[in-house]
Amino acid sequence: MKSARLPGLRSIRLALGAVREHSGAPGAELYVKAGNTCRIEIDPWMTPVTTDPDDLQAQVSVLDERGWALRAGGARRALFLADSGPLPGPSGWRRVNRHSLRPGALRLPSPSSDTTPRTTPSPAADAGEPPPDDEETAGLAFLRDLLRCLGERMPEARLVRGRLDSGASAAVLASTTGVTGRSARRLATVELDFAISRDGRQTHCSLYRAASNLHLLGADSIAGEIAERLTLATAPPPPFLPTGEVAVSPALACNLLALLAPLLRGRDGWRRLRKLGAGQPLGPPQLQIVDDGALDAGWMSAASDDEGVPTRAVALVRDGEPGEPLLSWEDDGWSGYAAAGCRRRSGWRALPELCHSHLYIAGASEPAESIRSGIVHGCYLLDRAHDGRCQATFEPSTNGGERRPEEGRFEVDAIGLVIRRGAIVGEAPKVRLTGSLRQLLRGIRAIGDDLRFLPAPGAVGAPTLLLTGLQVEAVG
Repeated sequence: MKSARLPGLRSIRLALGAVREHSGAPGAELYVKAGNTCRIEIDPWMTPVTTDPDDLQAQVSVLDERGWALRAGGARRALFLADSGPLPGPSGWRRVNRHSLRPGALRLPSPSSDTTPRTTPSPAADAGEPPPDDEETAGLAFLRDLLRCLGERMPEARLVRGRLDSGASAAVLASTTGVTGRSARRLATVELDFAISRDGRQTHCSLYRAASNLHLLGADSIAGEIAERLTLATAPPPPFLPTGEVAVSPALACNLLALLAPLLRGRDGWRRLRKLGAGQPLGPPQLQIVDDGALDAGWMSAASDDEGVPTRAVALVRDGEPGEPLLSWEDDGWSGYAAAGCRRRSGWRALPELCHSHLYIAGASEPAESIRSGIVHGCYLLDRAHDGRCQATFEPSTNGGERRPEEGRFEVDAIGLVIRRGAIVGEAPKVRLTGSLRQLLRGIRAIGDDLRFLPAPGAVGAPTLLLTGLQVEAVG
């Protein structure tokens, strides 16, 4: 699937010159993006839902997106414009003038000796791009394989709703400060909602997965996850819930890490993270939390961020202690720490914001299976419960001031298994895992070797974790 052709840097620089001439702005930046996505949707309001993979009916569309965004201004006045379609030529910027600028400030990054942008595309984008017909054929084949694999495990499961997006995009950026950047990316995402009725009980299971290429999603493995979760969700509640060890799968660990994300970026986040430790280690010595915008084979991987600043790995928590903060170029040198390329646009119509790209807990050497089998009396939680809670709340400080994350608590509704001496003794169709954010990190007793990434804002990754000191209670 070929993306629309992007303009060259010479064309962008000519456009930037025209913008400055018409507006009088001392600085300007142009970001141009083009992409194609094949979307396959299954919705009961659009097409009949069937359990037969050979009778699958879906709405297929090809989304061809092409647009640009302009920032221009100086210390006192600035503007932001975005539009679809090709980039206007030098004569197409007459509507941008001094009256277009509004009160506000604009600063743009500048290249330096240690922040020279690289223009190498991400590894995920190097693969050949199939034509739209092949993308559609591969997507429909993936969904049919998934339904077939699930039908072999659980014939009564019914696909209620689904959406599969697979495509490629490319972007180019240039500014009057001399910063340039290019990126190219492939991404496939699948969102599925299944339902099942058993013994008069009906429940749902939702999954959202992503990979750099469609074939990496794995129809059989996703079908196994769905069957496992539907089985647990329809099981009777256990007569008791043990208090003790809690092992969480990579899927649930990713959700827990996502709750900690505000503590892991920017100046304020780093200050809060240090307060969270209260002069003591945040977690065990094997705890490493990293954000890496250039992660090998990561689906968000790019040589530079959406402002043209080079990406790199940042150790946010190193050996259980606060590491370095995730800083954008505006804060380079703050407290002696270097910036990283970490400004992302949620879309080409959006302004860049400080954001993680691949935020993850680095896997350790302990086999995940040994963590699960080593539980003496506790629970193994697989994933969030459908439509359950997953949130962090922050209690007011004692002096009535602003809410302080170091006093925060979290609660996540999950499904899982009751384990005793390594054996499954019951199902937990819905439980609530709660505790303080401080205890969540300090309570980590083991880290598995099965690191996995799930989509969130960016990508969030985690392996199997063994946690202690948290509360587990039945819900519903």
